Formats: sequence, structure tokens, C-alpha cells
Amino acid sequence: MRARTRIKSKNNIPKAIATSHKFDGRWIRVGYFGEGFPQMLAHIHEFGCDIPVTDKMRGFFRFQFGISLKKTTTVIRIPERSFIRAGWDQHGPDILDKYTRLIGEAILNGVAPEALLSALALEAQGKLQEFARDLKDPANAGLTIKQKGSSNPLVDSGNMIGSMDHKIE
Repeated sequence: MRARTRIKSKNNIPKAIATSHKFDGRWIRVGYFGEGFPQMLAHIHEFGCDIPVTDKMRGFFRFQFGISLKKTTTVIRIPERSFIRAGWDQHGPDILDKYTRLIGEAILNGVAPEALLSALALEAQGKLQEFARDLKDPANAGLTIKQKGSSNPLVDSGNMIGSMDHKIE
């Protein structure tokens, strides 16, 4: 009596070859796209900003806050509070490692490139938003804390952090 042996082969190589080219040159971007107040505010916080003090501004501070700016105050400095670059420095290597681990598996299993890239983009966006919410240094100025009612430098209404987006290109 002879036994029959049946070999089931899951040859994924043709599927992998057909899928792999779809990843070529694709990448994700996370940040602020377009123009508007949240984008401008994100740029100011990411890089810092010097605001020249004018006579009109002195009047505004006197009227709005009851503060007389000194004649020697010629610039108001909003310090750099990098949350995109510093957030990526902190979380980017782990996200890239994850991508490197998953891309081979995704290709072998025929996962749509958009699905993997979208998942990684959403993860990167979430990590950067979390980094921004948790950022405490440099602290807000006393007047800003009084005006906002909070000492969290990058959180007021949540509009700036919530406006962060991602793209797959």
C-alpha cells in the first residue's frame, strides 16, 4: 500500500512582486498643510518668533492688560517650542523600525500599500500630537497663563494640535 503525499504550497512570491512596486517612492508627511491660523500658530511655536513692539502694541497692552511695556522693550519673544521636529526625534526611529519590520510582511501578504502607509501616518500623527500636548518647556509667560487660564504652552483651545494632518505621497 502506498501513501499519497500532498504538498500545499503557499508561494507568495508572485503576489509579493506584484505588490512591492506600489511601495516604491511612497512616503508619509505629517504636519500642517495649507494656510490658516492653526498653521501659522504651529509655525510660530515650532520655530519661535520675535514680534517688534510698536506704539500701537504698547497701547494695546495698556488697554487690554493694564500693563505698560518699558521703553527698553523693543521685542516680544515667543520661544521655540518644537513639537514636530522634537516629537519626530523622539518617536520617528520607532515608527521607522516598525515600518521596516512590517513592509516585508505587508508585501508578502498583499496588503495594500495605502493601508500600511495610512496606519503608519496616523500613528506618527498621533505621537506628534501627544508630544505637543505633553510639552511643558519653555513655560508660558505669566501674562499668557493668566490670559489662557492654563500653563500648558501648546494647548489652549486644542485647535492647533487638532489641525495637524498627514498625507501619503
